[in-house]
Amino acid sequence: MVSTLKRLILSGPIKRWWISRKAHQIDAAYLQAISGGLASKGDSVTLHAPSFPRHQGALERILFIGDCMWEQDQLFPEIRKVCELDVLDLRPALQTCADSRAAVAQAISDYVASALTSEPDLIFFYARPAILSEEAFSIIRSRWSCPLIGMNLDDRVEFFPYGILKSGNDGYARWIRSFDLNLTSSVTAMDWYRERGANVRYFPQGFRPDPKYLLPPDRAEFGIPFSFVGSWKPERGQVMDELASHGIRPALFGKGWRESRWIDDPGTVFRGSQINLGIGYALASARIANAKGRDIECPGTGACYLTTYHWELAEMFEIGKEVLCYRNMEELVELVSFYSKRPDACLKIAQAAHRRAHAEHTWEKRLRILFQDLGFQPKKT
Repeated sequence: MVSTLKRLILSGPIKRWWISRKAHQIDAAYLQAISGGLASKGDSVTLHAPSFPRHQGALERILFIGDCMWEQDQLFPEIRKVCELDVLDLRPALQTCADSRAAVAQAISDYVASALTSEPDLIFFYARPAILSEEAFSIIRSRWSCPLIGMNLDDRVEFFPYGILKSGNDGYARWIRSFDLNLTSSVTAMDWYRERGANVRYFPQGFRPDPKYLLPPDRAEFGIPFSFVGSWKPERGQVMDELASHGIRPALFGKGWRESRWIDDPGTVFRGSQINLGIGYALASARIANAKGRDIECPGTGACYLTTYHWELAEMFEIGKEVLCYRNMEELVELVSFYSKRPDACLKIAQAAHRRAHAEHTWEKRLRILFQDLGFQPKKT
């Protein structure tokens, strides 16, 4: 009886209700934070921060510190095209210690004690707020004098101190002035950094080109009519249920779905699908959208991508010609119904997306522009 009750509480409708409730609370807190902040300052908001000093000379080596997951396959190979790379992976320490902040500080301390290499030219510290601490920054600063760069790809959820989730994975704003430069993937968030006197630069998601898909597709031959790649989440499940009510059932690839297939290479699904579904919500409430790595990765393979409308995505791709976007379920059903009958139109969109992504949105191109603007000369060409 106890085990049955526990399963009911920790999964199923009760769990989905709890997640949705918390997400709506964060939605409301986020809107209050951005609207209240602007209202309190009136119309004369001064957005400035101390200038980041330009450097002279070659960029030979970077140290990357982070809880490394997707970076291993996507980001690190792109950095290595530009310069040498050392990595301090915090994941092993985080998996063996319940106190995340203490684990990170100790891992950095151990690395400092054992490091045999010379000082890097730059340090990237990519970490969520729940694992940052004054001790970690102190250890880094005591050992290295090179510029320290922080990166956040989820500011809408992490920047403000919501105090709603027990994970403590919010309040990133507390740490931004500890970095010499902050990188954010959100145009909106740049104002938040500047208002707090921190250096910031817009640095949107990028992708690593797959050697198998360096050329755009040349024919409208698709083995999968409509697909979705990604694990089950409450907001994703809701979208699938509503699509099913209209008789539309994408092929699912990912964990947690009742009927899904596992794949080692998502690119084969992207490229082999006439339409690829994206679900770009920041939270389970399915109200506030956020740029995703998939928004670049999928078009970059040469695929027709249909995702949640997000105005920052429209800064990177031409909506309707390079990617397709929906604002509600009615538009999603309409677009799927229309383009499922037009494989040649899907091919044209996929080709245009491929051209744009490879010309502008690889991690390597983003990194080279960043480093050159900071005054560094990348060693590798």
